[in-house]
Amino acid sequence: MNRSDAITQVRACLAAIKPDTDIAAVAVDTPLLAERVITSFDVLDLLLHLEETSGRPINRAQLVPGSFRDIATIARVFLAVEEDQ
Repeated sequence: MNRSDAITQVRACLAAIKPDTDIAAVAVDTPLLAERVITSFDVLDLLLHLEETSGRPINRAQLVPGSFRDIATIARVFLAVEEDQ
C-alpha cells in the first residue's frame, strides 16, 4: 500500500471511532494522544479498525511506545506503507 492510500485508510479508521472530530483537519504529523485527538481508550477501537482495514491481525511486536504518535506513523507501522517512488 502506498503512503497516500494508507493515510486515507488511517483517517477513515479515526473518523469511525471519533465521528465528532474533523479528522480531515488533523495534520499527518499531529501528535494524536498529546493533542487529545484520541485517548488511550480510543487506541483499542483504532486497533480493531486497523485490523479490519489491513485484513490481518496486529502483531504484538508493533505495539510499542510511539506506534500511535501520529497519522503518518500509524500508516507506516500498521499498514506497511511502501515509500512513494
